[in-house]
Amino acid sequence: MKAINTILSVICFSITYSQNVGIGTTTPGFPLNFSNGLGDKISLWGNSGNHYGLGVQSGLLQVHSDASIAHIAFGYGSSSSFNERMRIINNGEYGLSLNGRISLKNGTVPVDPAFSPGIWMYKADNSALLGFMGVHNNQNLGFFGGPAGWGFTYDAINSRVGIGNINPNAPLAFAASLGKKITLYPGATGDVGFGVAGNRLQIYSDNVNADVAIGYDVFGSFVERFAFKPNGALAIDGNIGSYGKALSVSNTGVTNWGNSVNYLYNNIFEFSQTASSGTLSYEAIPGLTQTITLVKRSKVIVNLTGQLGSTSCFGCGSQQGELGISINTLLPITTLVASKIPNGEFISISTGNKVFSLEAGTYNVIGVYLRSSDLSIRNVTASGFRMTVQIIPEE
Repeated sequence: MKAINTILSVICFSITYSQNVGIGTTTPGFPLNFSNGLGDKISLWGNSGNHYGLGVQSGLLQVHSDASIAHIAFGYGSSSSFNERMRIINNGEYGLSLNGRISLKNGTVPVDPAFSPGIWMYKADNSALLGFMGVHNNQNLGFFGGPAGWGFTYDAINSRVGIGNINPNAPLAFAASLGKKITLYPGATGDVGFGVAGNRLQIYSDNVNADVAIGYDVFGSFVERFAFKPNGALAIDGNIGSYGKALSVSNTGVTNWGNSVNYLYNNIFEFSQTASSGTLSYEAIPGLTQTITLVKRSKVIVNLTGQLGSTSCFGCGSQQGELGISINTLLPITTLVASKIPNGEFISISTGNKVFSLEAGTYNVIGVYLRSSDLSIRNVTASGFRMTVQIIPEE
């Protein structure tokens, strides 16, 4: 046996009494032991140069094929009946093919949470690292990169998504900052989407000709119920209405455009004047003229209130006071004659609601008073004189 060992040692092959085989070493410590030299160790196919085999370099175990078109697979079975689980691809855009899932854990010892499990990815040109995809903390998964850091996170404990928000409190939560939040369509001059300004939620279209519509979907087709036009008009079922129309609700609860019952103009004017002696005449109350335009025949309801008084003629007895309403002229169309006004006193007078039927056109509705000797109008309250004009278009 000693003779045999001597011969085998000469050819760098040694078998010890412990049944360890040494290749390139006379003191094998394992069932098969190679020399402590770097380089190729086993060739499974090929006698020189590139080959299928195993090799060793400093701090590196090498498992290699002979060319870039030859890959390396891991699995089970036999060579002729092989069940592949993973493949190392040596060329092209793919580097790894895996059948099954990957389970990643923090690999630091002791565990350092700053080095959580995940995948770092390079830029497309391999010039630098671009971003990280993995575990943020014991609650969040996400994407890390750019000035926002963890710009996109998923709270895996509460099933919430945060965009610029690492503590989402809703199924989808954004950062607590103003500006655009969601862009649905980037236009040439603006965007379609949602934003937030100071104390304001913004819903916007992308240009000055675009609507903002609200409705519902039917098998992929949009049905409009409301729309806000670029000029600020409101459309109901595609109809923006017409002059003199107002929103109304039917007995079924459906909203639509209907005839207005409340086009209201309201003038308030404070005025004080003592009339001089003279003949009876009607004069306009300063500030109480309202210009109205009717596009169709309409009812016009006018109400005028104020105070008239007798202030200067203490020996003349009581005076008559009148308030009137005039259309396009100082001649009153309707008046209310007040009771006798005692010397030196003022009384409140109202014309009541006076109704006129007027054709389409532009009119001046004027509040007037009867001017005579020793009769005045006076502001004795905070509101002074008030005139309201209400228009009801007729079909």
